[in-house]
Amino acid sequence: MKVQPKRLLSELSLLIAANLGAFGIKTGFCYPFFYCQACPAADAACPIRALEQSVFRGSLTWRLLLYPLAILGAVGIATGRAVCAWACPIGFLQRGTSNVARKVKRRPLAKKLGSWKYEKYLRYNKYVMVVVFVFITSLLIGFIFTDICPVGVLVGTLPIMVLNPGKFVPNYFFPIALIIFALFLVLIFTVERGWCRYFCPVGAMLAPMNKVSMLHMDVKTDGCIHCNLCSLVCPMGIDVPNMHRDPECILCGKCVDACPNKFIQYKVNS
Repeated sequence: MKVQPKRLLSELSLLIAANLGAFGIKTGFCYPFFYCQACPAADAACPIRALEQSVFRGSLTWRLLLYPLAILGAVGIATGRAVCAWACPIGFLQRGTSNVARKVKRRPLAKKLGSWKYEKYLRYNKYVMVVVFVFITSLLIGFIFTDICPVGVLVGTLPIMVLNPGKFVPNYFFPIALIIFALFLVLIFTVERGWCRYFCPVGAMLAPMNKVSMLHMDVKTDGCIHCNLCSLVCPMGIDVPNMHRDPECILCGKCVDACPNKFIQYKVNS
């Protein structure tokens, strides 16, 4: 059985599990992925929100700091960034928009931007997001990134407005959140996995774990016929034959299914 049907089953199962709040099931758990606790159906907490609150305006709440870091660390050491492709509902959403993004990619301007030699440096932006908008701004001025987070608008604000028509009272940063949400939609429909590549703070924290995780992609270059099919299907735009525990790899397995000689496989180090 190919990898992608298994991945789809995993994504659907965890999407349901993330929304058990609709059935009255609430937990004190932090998601090991990016999903808003403001969602009316959410059954757990957003790890980014907990981290922001842990240092909010100079306070230091160790429980809120260490708990989400421990969960993300454990998941990262075990599976690296696989959670982005196999569990995250926002990753699942981008899977649905990828076909449109690939069509856009074939347009001349998109091709030029996609081949821009500095594009790889834009990917460091997600690390800046973690340091500046999750920790520094929360610590010094009390600004919280999750208040304007596009994921929060999608799964939190909009469902609340639908479920409670006429009762939603927007706060002062609501217009900013809507603008960012609109830009988020433009991004994921024009760049495949654009949110994962450039902005996701959870992805930024999990990405370095690819270097040490037990689960990783094993690419055998001996005998490679250089068909480049693996790189062509990669949603993260990675040069697959030359990658080695690349932090950008989300272990989606599309390259595994694409390789005609099965030179790419999952590998578990004990």
